[in-house]
Amino acid sequence: MPIAWLDHKGTKILYSDYRGLSLDKMLLQLDETAAIMAKLPNKVATLSNFEGIGVPPEFMKRAKELGKTTFEPKTAKSAIVGIDGLKGLLLKAYNTFTGATMQPFPSENEAKDYLAKS
Repeated sequence: MPIAWLDHKGTKILYSDYRGLSLDKMLLQLDETAAIMAKLPNKVATLSNFEGIGVPPEFMKRAKELGKTTFEPKTAKSAIVGIDGLKGLLLKAYNTFTGATMQPFPSENEAKDYLAKS
C-alpha cells in the first residue's frame, strides 16, 4: 500500500509508505503524492512511513523542492513515522527549509491519532 487514502476517526489522511522501495521508486512515489495533492481543492492531513529505511540525499533534495511548491501549501497537518537519529536532523532541515511542521511519531497509530485531533 505505497499511497492510499485512510480514514481515522473521521479524518481523511493521505498515506505514503516508502518502506522497501528503491531510490527510483521512492522518487516516483514522492512525485505521485505531490501530483495527488496538487489536484486537491483543500488542504489534507498526510502521513509518511520511513521505518527501517534510509533517506538518500537525492530524495531529500526532491522532497524540499516539492515541499515548498506543493506539499506545504496543501498540508493541513503532517506526521511521519520511522524518524530517529540522523533522520531526525533531516526532518528538522526539511521543516526549516519548507516551513512545514511535520511531526515525528514512533508508530502509525500515534501518528494517525495526532492527525485526527483538531
